Amino acid sequence: RPETGYGYIRRNARNGLSNKEPWFKVSEFVEKPDLDTAKRYLADGNYFWNAGIFVATPDTILNEIHSCLPKLYEGLQTLKGALGTDDFPKVLNEVYHSLESISFDYGVMEKTKGEVYVVPCECGWSDVGSWSSLYDLRSSEYDKAKNLVEGEALVIDCRNSFVSSRNGRVVAVLGLERCLVVDTDDSLLVADLDRAQDIRKIVDALKESGKEKLL
Repeated sequence: RPETGYGYIRRNARNGLSNKEPWFKVSEFVEKPDLDTAKRYLADGNYFWNAGIFVATPDTILNEIHSCLPKLYEGLQTLKGALGTDDFPKVLNEVYHSLESISFDYGVMEKTKGEVYVVPCECGWSDVGSWSSLYDLRSSEYDKAKNLVEGEALVIDCRNSFVSSRNGRVVAVLGLERCLVVDTDDSLLVADLDRAQDIRKIVDALKESGKEKLL
């Protein structure tokens, strides 16, 4: 399915080593797309979710960090030298706070000039980091119209929706499809379930308006 909350990996059309093997050389790592772009990736057939699962030897990873993130490599070497000493907690604190906050994907995988291959698979993996992912994961709890209902909620003539009342208040929903409704003590969220990943836009807006306490 098209997902806007994941990065993607674009493979080469041909296998990297042998046409008989299930792996492909990586052409590029792609940032989280908007919904239209994600649909285009799905139709293309050469794009796959980046599950963030990497397999490599420790030496290979350290060499890539050395090449792509030299300051991080220096910090790791400093920590290595302090291992087993009484100063290690202090050194760890100093090194940690001196390093750039960056993910392995951004810092290494998108910059590496090494040989990188991808193995497409259907293994039931899902990053339960959004309301839509949680909805999909709990399919055994759907009602007959494929609604997932939590708490005191009255759902009439709705389909494929996720309705959650988390404060004991009755939430009444009528005639909606693919809708997300979450009612808590201090806020109410109503959204298109297919745009659940875009909730980060609401998070940004709340931060800008000084309402971080709602997060």
